[in-house]
Amino acid sequence: MEFWKNRWKNNQTGWHREEYNEMLVKHWPSLNIGANCNVLVPLCGKSLDMRWLAEQGHSVLGLELVEEAVHAFFQEQKLDSKQMNLISHVQHSSPPYTILHGDVFTVKSEMVQADAWYDRAAMIALPVSKRQEYVEQLRKLTSNGACGLLITFAYPQQQMEGPPFALHDADVIRLFANGFKVEHLETVQLEDEKDRGLSDVYSSVFKIQRLE
Repeated sequence: MEFWKNRWKNNQTGWHREEYNEMLVKHWPSLNIGANCNVLVPLCGKSLDMRWLAEQGHSVLGLELVEEAVHAFFQEQKLDSKQMNLISHVQHSSPPYTILHGDVFTVKSEMVQADAWYDRAAMIALPVSKRQEYVEQLRKLTSNGACGLLITFAYPQQQMEGPPFALHDADVIRLFANGFKVEHLETVQLEDEKDRGLSDVYSSVFKIQRLE
């Protein structure tokens, strides 16, 4: 994760957008979750999508490794956050937002039990060796029946070192094979991303429900 810390330190955060993610806005209603749900956003950064989720009436719980990203979110939203030191994390809160700063993989289930989750950039930021552990962490930090929206980024991995790392549809189905219901919602070709020298780039959207 030193890669991401260095990117923030050097202000190299070009993956952040100044508008809400179109796939989030289009497909979030398909999750059919209540307005007052608690939504988990792993590796949230300073994502503007958290504000959109809050505008739907949700409480938003972000998990973030980089402290600069946490401060940037609250500053850009013009919010004063209260900080509280936990055993392994620092909690920053200004309702309806709470962000836990620290290692995503050491968050305990007693600290977080979310009704839903949203992942646009977390899973593709992780190397293949950490992905199954990430799925198990999602299982621990969500309630039974919780639904998530996963947006992928896929390309021939040999054509770019990453991150972001390629996450293909088959990978999603395999990783969430046990204890989850996976529904493919849409795939779009990302022609603009071919400027990186990639021959094929696409993004898929999945609705994923925890069954046990």
